[in-house]
Amino acid sequence: MKLIKTNAVLIVTVLGTLMPVSAQGQFFKKLKKSVEDKIVKTASDKTDKLLNGNGAAASVPDAKPGPVSDNKTSQSEKVDKKAPFAVNDQNILTFKAPSKDFRDVVIQAHKGLPRYGDLYFLRGTTTPTMNKAYEALLELKFLENTFKDLDRSKLTKHQNISGDLEKKNSVFAQNHLLILARETLSDEKLQEYFCDSEAKSPCNFYNSAGERSRVSYWGGTHNNEFAQNRSYTKFIKNHYGTLQTWSNSFYEDGSQIAYFVARGTVAEKYDFGNKGFWIVNIFSVGGDFILHKSNFMAYSENEKTLKNYSKKVFLPVEPTAAKAFNLIERSPVFVVFKVKVTPNVTSPTHIAWEFEMEDTIMEFYKDSPLSQKMGESDIRTIKFKD
Repeated sequence: MKLIKTNAVLIVTVLGTLMPVSAQGQFFKKLKKSVEDKIVKTASDKTDKLLNGNGAAASVPDAKPGPVSDNKTSQSEKVDKKAPFAVNDQNILTFKAPSKDFRDVVIQAHKGLPRYGDLYFLRGTTTPTMNKAYEALLELKFLENTFKDLDRSKLTKHQNISGDLEKKNSVFAQNHLLILARETLSDEKLQEYFCDSEAKSPCNFYNSAGERSRVSYWGGTHNNEFAQNRSYTKFIKNHYGTLQTWSNSFYEDGSQIAYFVARGTVAEKYDFGNKGFWIVNIFSVGGDFILHKSNFMAYSENEKTLKNYSKKVFLPVEPTAAKAFNLIERSPVFVVFKVKVTPNVTSPTHIAWEFEMEDTIMEFYKDSPLSQKMGESDIRTIKFKD
């Protein structure tokens, strides 16, 4: 192969020297331009592959994002490729149990505040959380008018309650307390209230993954109405007041500052002209723990556009950072808003958790654990496009 290439070069050189001087100049000028064009095209293709994810991952060298840009968009200083899903105690909030009869309530957090919306869960890696218990304690506090109809002396039967609001409320409240009991009681108390007294061995309330399984009946039996009522009334006497007091420690001023995590996607390839990514479908996919976009109280024009229109939003990212993130079209992007959450009781049994922006800064992360920050944009000045 080398010999063929060498001969080809010699032939071109000889032909060039046999031409007239004027023709030689034109010939070598065209040859030089052809070579330069090929070099530029090759370089452009490689750059496009690196920035838009079309090249092999192994060809992308380790790189650090560039400095903070003039538009005050912060770039993460380091992309951790070795442990992108590392989770530590900074990612959870623990609400201490009021006594040894209960267990602590744990939820996910971000920067020391509750994390609502899209959550990160990886069995065996993330700390187990108690989202049902947390939400049930909030409802116990804010649905207090409904719980005033709670029958504490016996379990309310479901039959013939149509048109009887007091009985309906009692049924709802008792079902709610069943959830609270099975989610918050200590293992010892769970045995006391939900294991059949005639059982030959202790009841097992955990599945193979170490998670609490569904607890269905007071007294641990479906057939013995007396055992059910005995277990229920004992729980009411010994623990209902404690749960009410505990619930009042949440949302102490009637509201809560939290972080709402929404999941968007990369809309298209890296924008070389504007130096950044266009993100789309914010609020359209992902989880909705506590918060949902329908309860977003949008006030400014940009907030209304963000909520009501499926427009792309622009995230400035320097080329060096974009190369390290190596995102492609439809890659997930996690958008974080700092919000103020307030309850709106829309019916005796339902709360709409409304939220408004506490801060105008939107944070963008590559990963669900929120460990690889891509940058920030300000809602007041953010760019939109169709």
